[in-house]
Amino acid sequence: MLNIERIENIPHKPGVYFFKKDKEYIYIGKAKDLKKRLTSHFKAKEGKSKLIVEEADDLEIMILENEKEALILEANMIYEHKPKYNAMLKDTQVYPYIRVSEDEIPYLEIVRARKGFGLFFGPFTNVSFTRQLFEVLRKVYKFRTCKRDLRLVKKPCMDYHLGLCSGVCIGEESKEEYNQRISELMRVLKGQFLNVVDYVKSKMEQHAKLLDFENAAKYRDILLNFNKVMEMQGVVLSENINLDAVAGKHGTYLVLKIRSGYLIAKLVYEFDGSLEDFIEQFYLTKNSDIPEMILVEHRTKSIAELEKILNVRFIIPSNDEQLQILNKAVDNLNYEVGLILSNRSILKQMKELLGLSRFPKRIEGIDISHLAGKNTVASLVVFENGEVKKDEYRRYKLGDVLDDFKSIEMVVKRRYVKHELPDLLFVDGGIGQVNSAYNALKEINKDCDVIGLAKEEEIIVTKHGMVRLDYNHPVLRLLVKLRDETHRVANKFTRELSSKKSLRSVLDDIKLIGPKRKRLLLERYTSVDELRNASRAEIEQLIGKKAAESLLSELSGLRDV
Repeated sequence: MLNIERIENIPHKPGVYFFKKDKEYIYIGKAKDLKKRLTSHFKAKEGKSKLIVEEADDLEIMILENEKEALILEANMIYEHKPKYNAMLKDTQVYPYIRVSEDEIPYLEIVRARKGFGLFFGPFTNVSFTRQLFEVLRKVYKFRTCKRDLRLVKKPCMDYHLGLCSGVCIGEESKEEYNQRISELMRVLKGQFLNVVDYVKSKMEQHAKLLDFENAAKYRDILLNFNKVMEMQGVVLSENINLDAVAGKHGTYLVLKIRSGYLIAKLVYEFDGSLEDFIEQFYLTKNSDIPEMILVEHRTKSIAELEKILNVRFIIPSNDEQLQILNKAVDNLNYEVGLILSNRSILKQMKELLGLSRFPKRIEGIDISHLAGKNTVASLVVFENGEVKKDEYRRYKLGDVLDDFKSIEMVVKRRYVKHELPDLLFVDGGIGQVNSAYNALKEINKDCDVIGLAKEEEIIVTKHGMVRLDYNHPVLRLLVKLRDETHRVANKFTRELSSKKSLRSVLDDIKLIGPKRKRLLLERYTSVDELRNASRAEIEQLIGKKAAESLLSELSGLRDV
């Protein structure tokens, strides 16, 4: 525990202070007046301040010129060290970003977290929208997505032949030209989406003037596709403006991101702090891009101070459009809060009814699928706070195993030797499956609650015994939803492997289809039907004209049989 004498010589100046224990940061704070702020910590008789002072064994300060410097340093240090007593933003789901690498000739990719080096743009609402936007932008800006060492590249990949990459790796354009286009693309990713429209229109008109109607039509289709993708998100402003709307209550905060008049993201976070603290963490700690304006329900003295520090205008609605946007944010917030509170209530009932040792915030579910003991696979699905987290689903190949109990043991050991245990592990099945999961956990010296759901009568199986609930009980409905999801994912994986195996056997006997062409086809197509539905031009581009002719002839023969 620290003694109040530690702050005797601390000056009345702005800065950042660091409480530590065993050289680990446990709390980081900022202050206009370090002496005054730290005195309040040491004199606290209860609450978090008292706990921090009692636990800490060291205190450091950094004196700065002004509060803006203190705010920025505090945000960066919290982001880097994640002290236990600092309130941290918790994503209610995994939000995707578009990352631009730091390479001399950068590549772009969609990532699920802001980790590693490079420039990150987002977060966006969901993976589906992000992928659609990403694919349209590839056609426009022709950036590379491969991570190969370009010094070793001797010929271009398929993306170049499909018109998705400029071929900078083989000198089709200079490094300077490529990077200039990436700079234009990054302006778009910051919110200037109408730049895409202007760029594509200019290309379309340029080709039309040259009577190159084929390429003009290609750019027309790109423009139509881009407009379709953006309009799916919703046009909410008549003006070309970048604006965020922020609302929060009951520890839940929601941000609507509007760029160039389009709603591109609805982001929901859990955060135990004030609106001002949330705004500080969202825009500084998470390094979110700052728009021209931020729409809020009320302006406060703290908001006015943040306005100067963030160099952004905080506004309350001044016209019908802005009022509609804020109302949309509040309506969505109320829905999310209701959902969170409802799910928490169900999970609380689950803990009590099933005698669980922990509140089941994170549940992972496992199911096994096979075809008569062949191609046995396992699905692992994730529910957090009662909601699916599809980005964290996993699928496992287990070989030819006919024994479901052995299969469960295999996947449990494979998963949890490397990964943290959930609060609750669910297996599709009865007491045998539950015991298999417990045995596997015991073998790797780990332990957590395991339950199963017997299909015949929807009986819940726990280590304490069987639990029967009414078919309409919310706890049982949630477990059935979890069971059905594990089943769906496992069966889908089995079908995919079966289709792939069927396609592989068909390709084995076709003339001109050697190992290399076979690999290319298997990478692109997952079934015979998918290959049949592909265009001749696409297949020719992939494996060559003669091989494509041989392949299509063979597929035609198979269709006729």
